[in-house]
Amino acid sequence: MEHIATSGTLIADLTALRAYAAIQQGHLYYTTWSTAQSSAPLLAHKMLRRLPLRLAPPLAGIGGAVPNRVLRGACTAAPASSRPSPDPLSPSDLDAISALLPRLISAGNVPAASRLLTAALLLPGSTERLPFSPLAAHLASMPTLTPAFALLTAIRHHPLRPSPLPLATPLLGHLLSRRRPREAASVVRWLCRPDSPQRPDSATYAVAVAGLCRLEDPKNALAALREMAKDGIRISVKLRESVRDAMLQDARIEEAWALEAAMKQPDSSKLAQLVEKLLQEWED
Repeated sequence: MEHIATSGTLIADLTALRAYAAIQQGHLYYTTWSTAQSSAPLLAHKMLRRLPLRLAPPLAGIGGAVPNRVLRGACTAAPASSRPSPDPLSPSDLDAISALLPRLISAGNVPAASRLLTAALLLPGSTERLPFSPLAAHLASMPTLTPAFALLTAIRHHPLRPSPLPLATPLLGHLLSRRRPREAASVVRWLCRPDSPQRPDSATYAVAVAGLCRLEDPKNALAALREMAKDGIRISVKLRESVRDAMLQDARIEEAWALEAAMKQPDSSKLAQLVEKLLQEWED
């Protein structure tokens, strides 16, 4: 059993990190995480055996620092003919992960938090059931978004390619509620990268555009609106009004009415072209 020393006294056993991914060329591989990352082309299946974790009181003399090797490789390099599908995370497992991830991040052990999240996402139904909103709230409270992008990058490189939106969307909401529009805009840009596992959906775009308009950041709101138009997503009446009002408040009268007219058109490509033009003029 691994013992994680933190500044708290919470004790939580995490006993359900056992998982595997898809078969490549008819073989099932067990591996450590370091081997999996360095030999990804050879692996189509990863499996973690039951990995109990316990939060313990601080160890004497180390000031509550979290050791670097929190999650060690738990598997051996031997093929298996057949294995039962892993069970989904139990409610107690979800509670343990919810408590452990923020503590690892606060202690500066982001790599361990990334490995824990990666392992948990290998289990069935984890994308829908993991407590992403509390994790997003904690990430939004951090002074920088380095831990948040580390977790999002772990999701981007995950063998099962899960959607980052369950984490990214509430992260956007919490950043905007904390009046951090610049950081929120950087999350939108990350989601719209060419290598993003999933671009924003209509709900994520709406959170971003409306929130940036509310915080009087029309330029970043337009950048998100441009991506929304490129994806062919219809603009709701409420969102149209938010964009128009933000532009009017920024004393861009002609642009506001031009945008409102373009947002009403069924052809979103014209809206994307108009927004691109406005952003270029903004830069000038």
